[in-house]
Amino acid sequence: MKGSTKDIKKIADQIERAEAVGNKLQLEKLIDEMIRTCKNIKLELEEKKKIAYEIKLEKINTIPFVYKPVLRKNYYEGTYLEEFAERRTAELKDAKALDIHNRFWQNHEVLRGNIFGSVPAELIGKDAVNRLTYFGWDEVDVNVLEVQERKCDMKALVEYCELHFSHFLIVNEKSTGTELILHYDI
Repeated sequence: MKGSTKDIKKIADQIERAEAVGNKLQLEKLIDEMIRTCKNIKLELEEKKKIAYEIKLEKINTIPFVYKPVLRKNYYEGTYLEEFAERRTAELKDAKALDIHNRFWQNHEVLRGNIFGSVPAELIGKDAVNRLTYFGWDEVDVNVLEVQERKCDMKALVEYCELHFSHFLIVNEKSTGTELILHYDI
């Protein structure tokens, strides 16, 4: 799809030039090309959304969490995530919540997602929640969705989550072997 996005930018530039010189025939041709390109992108997105028919989810709970927001768009570039993890650990230690956080995430194996610091608020108590919010963590409700059935690979499940949830984790609850989607309502 990235190629299609580049095509849209290229066509938009060409439309601008055709309009500036008054070339109406070229302008009409380029507008038709832009419409075709946009339709192709939309069809591709609709195909990806069809994955939903291969995934059966059930909302089993909503739990208040505290989470540390990522403050950079391209968080995989450079050392941002390493520095983020160091700050997260220091803040959890200061709030006396690191052990509880680690135990929780040892029992819930993260398979994929885009949240890099969170813990259920109920587990750590109000004082720790207050301390973490002082450090810039946010309180958020997390919808817990059980993956009851899926006839697709992990890549397709991740694509499904990216299409339906802006902030999520796919986890394996080790005690039951259940695959869960944690949808952070941000």
